[in-house]
Amino acid sequence: MYKNIRAAVMGSINMDFIMSMERMPESGENIVGKTYSYANGGKGANQATALKKLGADVKMIGKVANDSNGALLINNLNSLGVDTADISKDGDVTGLAVIMLDGEGKNRIVVYEGANAQIDPKTASKAIDNSLDLLLVQFETNEEAVTATVNKAISENVLTVVDCGPAKNFSLEKMQGVTVITPNESETKALTGISPDTEDSILAASICLMERSRAKYVVLKLGSRGCSVWDGNNLKIMPTYPSEVVDTTAAGDCFTAAMALELAVSGDIYKACDMGNKAGSIAVSRLGADASMPTYDEVLTIR
Repeated sequence: MYKNIRAAVMGSINMDFIMSMERMPESGENIVGKTYSYANGGKGANQATALKKLGADVKMIGKVANDSNGALLINNLNSLGVDTADISKDGDVTGLAVIMLDGEGKNRIVVYEGANAQIDPKTASKAIDNSLDLLLVQFETNEEAVTATVNKAISENVLTVVDCGPAKNFSLEKMQGVTVITPNESETKALTGISPDTEDSILAASICLMERSRAKYVVLKLGSRGCSVWDGNNLKIMPTYPSEVVDTTAAGDCFTAAMALELAVSGDIYKACDMGNKAGSIAVSRLGADASMPTYDEVLTIR
């Protein structure tokens, strides 16, 4: 379905350290963990993996260090068929994310950006041209690289999707005319000062985000409530699909990738968000980040 789509992701590449526990510790408290593991991660790499598993032709733009974690992460992307030619290997240290996972599948994440914060804006933007159908970016790299890459894509008439994670007060005004801007609940509050708890607050936050970015669509990821879509005239809240929650890590990345691909193919934002909800419902039912990403055929089984 998506095999003719040529997508690029400019974003973070991290090694994930995952610790599972029955509950999160209180301040100053020591508790016993259940398991720990290492996994390939980073919001950028997660989205590249999701795009590839869904069938797209994908290249990754980013930076790691010349260390063991960097080599492992690039080898993993290569094994999936992701083009890694535009990943620089001269960072100080490869990025690391510490993920604490409780018994309900909810997480808390601390990210050390490392090489991700050192991506050169000019180098990153040079990798964008009009042969691309789609660009995805996130905020887990430096702001200058994000804005330079997005603005280059806009100038080349490439569909641009801006995932606003992690939560920070990013200068959206530097990127005018993106196709979709899509924060989750905490990211929405960081960008607008509004918690999207009710339909009125969802609308207010969406209007604010559209005014700041001049995006064509604002899509808020609302966790277990699904997502909302604001097109400048109408607000629609689209519920998610039932699923047993095992691990919510990278579910938002999975949603964003599936939504972006369907939008690139159909041009229908509601069909695109439905596809994102379906893919996300699969991702939360599996442990890990890149390991949780579904294939296109798997997404089609969700009804």
